Amino acid sequence: MGAAFILSNFFKTLFKSLYQSIMKRKSVIIFTFLVSVVFSANVSYAFWIWTPKSKTMINPKFAVKDTPREQYDWAMRFYELHDFQRAADEFVRLVNHYPDSDLAPDAQYYAGRSFEELGKYYFAYENYQKTVEKYPYTKRMEEILQREFNIAKILQTKDEPKLMDMELSLSMDRAVTIYKKIVENSPFGEYADKSLYNMADCYRRLKRYNEAAEAYRKIINDHPGSDLVPEAKYQLAYTMYEASLDPEYDQASTEEALEEFERIAKTSDIPGISEEADKAILELKDKKAKSIMTIAEFYERQKKYGSALLYYKEIARDYPGTPSANIAEIKIEILSGKVKN
Repeated sequence: MGAAFILSNFFKTLFKSLYQSIMKRKSVIIFTFLVSVVFSANVSYAFWIWTPKSKTMINPKFAVKDTPREQYDWAMRFYELHDFQRAADEFVRLVNHYPDSDLAPDAQYYAGRSFEELGKYYFAYENYQKTVEKYPYTKRMEEILQREFNIAKILQTKDEPKLMDMELSLSMDRAVTIYKKIVENSPFGEYADKSLYNMADCYRRLKRYNEAAEAYRKIINDHPGSDLVPEAKYQLAYTMYEASLDPEYDQASTEEALEEFERIAKTSDIPGISEEADKAILELKDKKAKSIMTIAEFYERQKKYGSALLYYKEIARDYPGTPSANIAEIKIEILSGKVKN
């Protein structure tokens, strides 16, 4: 009250002095302006109160309530009115001021719910994750894992802007981050294998094939009873096949993909997957055959027909049924005559 009284007298004195000066100059415009400034200042100061305990000026509108229950009810009021931004602020305020309260875990959770309602999905995830990390005993663990999983799927399938035909990967990276956390939170829970599978898909879209393959292997090794295992085996092979097509990956990716597909073709009892595996095996074998064909053609151009013939024969012997093998057989017939001569 003392501060408010001093400020009031100060403005009254200032107002009187300026009024006398203005009236002498007969400047009504300036006078009107100063009236508005003084009035605004008085209104503004009316929202702030001096607190002897903290020795600071505070705005009661944003002050935390006296008890956790009052603060929780206050925040929930905004939540129920669908004022989700204000609700999030108030729930976070409760957690910050009363972190050890029995209401803090629910307040942290509802901060996440508020951000989710606002469509601020990554903020929502961060608040859900804080609930897990600060209050691992929370009764809402399973619901939080489900909500984190759904948020990750939203980010994973979000249409991204393109820059020079390159996908901007912020949402995809965030989806990966969330899927990883779900697996950390509950390594053998309901959403672990699903998170690994979706994480692998994100990595493939980002052309991070080795990390995608690692996620697929984790499903196969850590969740052998999962319904996703047969598909994970196929996708692991196909991931290595995709890697083999990328110039940044070496020939080892082709070998690994071929081995995985051959394993699937022998062991899978799912007709669709077996057929796809057979097609992929043919393509991978032809890819390897073509690399040998390049060497054979080099020797042929140099008119070293004997050397060229050795490589064409290798293609026909090791990669039968491929388009390259068909070409190699024709070349063998032609060059055999030249070598005899």
